[in-house]
Amino acid sequence: MKVLLVARKSLVEMLREVQLLVLILLVPAAFVVITALGYGGVMKLPTYSVLLLDRSGLQAAAYIQHLQDQRYADGRSTFNLKMVAGPAEAEDLLKAQKAALLLTFSRDSQGNVLRTVRGDATNAAFITGSTALEAALQLQAEKLTGLPPLVALDVESPGLYAPETEFDAYAPGMMVFAILMLIPQTAMLVGRELRWETLRRLQLSPLKTWELFLGLALAQGLVAVVQVVVMFLTAILVGYHAHGSLLDAIWVGLLLSAGSIGMGLVVACFISNDSEALNTGSTVSMLQVFLSGAFFAISGPILFTIGSHAVGPFDLLPATHAMQALQQVLTGGASLTQVNFRLTATAILSILYFLLGVVIFEWKRKKAYR
Repeated sequence: MKVLLVARKSLVEMLREVQLLVLILLVPAAFVVITALGYGGVMKLPTYSVLLLDRSGLQAAAYIQHLQDQRYADGRSTFNLKMVAGPAEAEDLLKAQKAALLLTFSRDSQGNVLRTVRGDATNAAFITGSTALEAALQLQAEKLTGLPPLVALDVESPGLYAPETEFDAYAPGMMVFAILMLIPQTAMLVGRELRWETLRRLQLSPLKTWELFLGLALAQGLVAVVQVVVMFLTAILVGYHAHGSLLDAIWVGLLLSAGSIGMGLVVACFISNDSEALNTGSTVSMLQVFLSGAFFAISGPILFTIGSHAVGPFDLLPATHAMQALQQVLTGGASLTQVNFRLTATAILSILYFLLGVVIFEWKRKKAYR
């Protein structure tokens, strides 16, 4: 009953501040619309412009023909080859970024074909293009020499579908961003209690810290459900091709909301009023948005493995697992059972952060009111 009363109190306070509630719900939705306008087109892999300088005496003809034959699934060429007369011409084209890279074929003293690749290492087209080029050339080299492949890739995905547009790849990250907005809001609600000295009065009552925080979490959980619904429907309206259900999204969102609320409680342990809570909480929230891969893919060193799952430093954040679960379920069409590891990790980490917030806050409260 105490927990429900705290939840009711928190909801009433949030409903009284319509502007803040609208900000929490509609700002992420606005980001969804903006992202859809910028990345809503059909996603196509690029055709790389490759400058070709053949000094092998036509010994590289098989390699060149192999590159010309490379096609994407839709029939487009992977590489657009352009012959150049010499390094000077190629240098001018590379500096003007009219080509991704320069591929030069030559021969050594024994007549073996050598290849060198030159380009701007800060140019994204060179980074991705040189990788695709080397992969294609290595396959041809193995074929010509009769050697077995050095590496055989067996790729498995829990998803059944690939993103149809770039926006499909970004939409789940927008949902994660929305739920992470609960961090500053939760910290602000606790910070307000500190400023009003409500917690000092609550100490004299039978209400325990975990009851206060659990009630606050229930209220924020309802907000999280509304956030997921708003984000999901907004994404659908602006062209998101979802292969998972709204119920799946809500389930993942609820698990992540517990972690966001826990993070907000941890932040609340180190602030003294609601103004500090908003500033500090927003910083923590945005850091998690980027580190979780919600806006762009990010990787780090592997700390250890659990079964077939590699665990890195960013996997200690519940948002990282929730992000991957949402991508695989909503965009890839995987079932919740197929992302069981991600869901379990999100739930465990969320509970741990929640308990951490309760323990630290209880310790600091007792220390302050002795």
